[in-house]
Amino acid sequence: MAAYGAAASLKNTIQRLLQSSRISLVSHSPQMLQPAYDEMDRLQKVLLKLDDTDCSKIRTKVNAVDERIKEAVWEFEDLLESHVLHQILPQLESERDNLSFSVELQSLQHHVDCFVEMVKTMEEEYTYEMENMAEEEGEPISSRSDFGGIKSKMFGLSDEFQKARDDLLEDKHYSIIGMAGVGKTTLAKHIFEDPSIRSHFEFRAWVKVGRKCESNELLRCVLAQVDPNAYQTLTQGDDDDEVLDGLLKEKLKHKKCLIVLDDVWEGQATDHLITNLLLEKNIDGNIRVLLTSRKDIIVTQHGYGRVRLLNEKESKELLGEKVFGEEGFPPQLEELGEKIAKKCEGLPLMIVTVAELLSKADKTPEYWTEVLVKQRSSVFVVAYNQISEVLFPSYDYLPQYLKMCFLYMGAFRPYLDININSLNTMMSADVFLQPSGEESFDSFWKTCLYKLSLCYHLVLDTSQEDEYWFWHRKYRVHSCWQHVCRVEASRIKFLHVLQSCDDVIKDQRRLCTHWNSLLCFKQVCDSIKVIVHPPSVLSFFMVLITHIQSQYMPWVSSCSGYYMLMMSDFTISQLEFSN
Repeated sequence: MAAYGAAASLKNTIQRLLQSSRISLVSHSPQMLQPAYDEMDRLQKVLLKLDDTDCSKIRTKVNAVDERIKEAVWEFEDLLESHVLHQILPQLESERDNLSFSVELQSLQHHVDCFVEMVKTMEEEYTYEMENMAEEEGEPISSRSDFGGIKSKMFGLSDEFQKARDDLLEDKHYSIIGMAGVGKTTLAKHIFEDPSIRSHFEFRAWVKVGRKCESNELLRCVLAQVDPNAYQTLTQGDDDDEVLDGLLKEKLKHKKCLIVLDDVWEGQATDHLITNLLLEKNIDGNIRVLLTSRKDIIVTQHGYGRVRLLNEKESKELLGEKVFGEEGFPPQLEELGEKIAKKCEGLPLMIVTVAELLSKADKTPEYWTEVLVKQRSSVFVVAYNQISEVLFPSYDYLPQYLKMCFLYMGAFRPYLDININSLNTMMSADVFLQPSGEESFDSFWKTCLYKLSLCYHLVLDTSQEDEYWFWHRKYRVHSCWQHVCRVEASRIKFLHVLQSCDDVIKDQRRLCTHWNSLLCFKQVCDSIKVIVHPPSVLSFFMVLITHIQSQYMPWVSSCSGYYMLMMSDFTISQLEFSN
């Protein structure tokens, strides 16, 4: 969903042109640009309405319109920047010391008018598709209430297990929170089946919630497990919330019941069930809720715990058991297994997926060494692609203003902490985020990172010191999520990470490489030269992991998007990139 970021970028380009101390817009050029700016402002407000829709809605058609809007905005921004650049370059060549430029935009009047009308038309289409999104199909009651049993033992979560179990036994509700694939469901299953929990609660019910689940579906799932006879006698007209609520209250009167709501997403149905039917009307105080969610959803009278990633020892044990059983790694593969497990960065879903792939392949030191050291190992690429289906909804249902911020994380190398000063400089130079009101840009993007970490669990805290992690200047994106960022950012042409000489980079807005050696190949340099040379893509930068220092050229920022960013562990500076 890049249209929101594209609108922010165009607004910034226009604003820089209007406010630049080095560019003088002649005649009525400033007034001519204002309608485009105003339309981008309206467009962003329309796009933000999607954030208020339920996550059970299918967004395929809305996303398609968003893609067309993005392309239209980028095309107009390219036209505007190219027009400005073609006037500045001759002035710069005739007088190299000149840092003041005269620019005329009147010849673009027709393009501005057509652009504004086109965006208005697409806004109407976007609004129509958003208001008529189809609902995702719900799962049958039998699937939602299928506990499925405990299929594996729990690794490394004994403290979290004890805290959750004790809170439930003390008659508190409990929320298990964490990123997708971190083991929330596994932890909940072990709690659900714990002997002390089974003896404390006379009734237990397991409900798989997901993105699409109406409140009466949840109540029917609970009733089917605590009173199968009453559930069987329900008629079609007896399954509204009040009837189901009454049947449950009658069955659970003076008896304790634990209800597990697994994989809870924000939505009216779930909120209604938790806050109203199960809590506010819970007269006897006999119902306790244990929920799992990839987002911070907290129940009143709650206990609360974030599920951490496994440490290196726990990761090694899990990988060894999944590949070789209880006996673990054979001696000749133990060291390699430990290193492969470390590359999974403690995410159980990744470890289990890699283990399944290793189990089907040669269990030899030679093959495992290749898996470990080979760039873009097929095992890890296949594993990343497989678990992306589980991870992707966490990104897809992010608020609009957070999506581009998160995709930007794909520009950084995996397995390394990201320096916050470097990211601050990059985001300040390449504006696709826009604060509201009087909030400063620095404060706004730090708030974005805070939410990505503590609300949505997509950014990892590396400080481990307190919850305000970003003040410690370092954080990290899990390699699984960086893969999602790279694939999605490249698909929508927002950012592409060069990984080989054969990469197709046409129409990409931003390029990045983690391997400087790629720039030694003529094929790569020729491809880059083609796409950055006017009148091709102008809103363009390249992030290079390098130690090259360079001189800051102040006029480049005034001309908006025609620059290159050079990044190292220590400095970021802007380079002139006009010739």
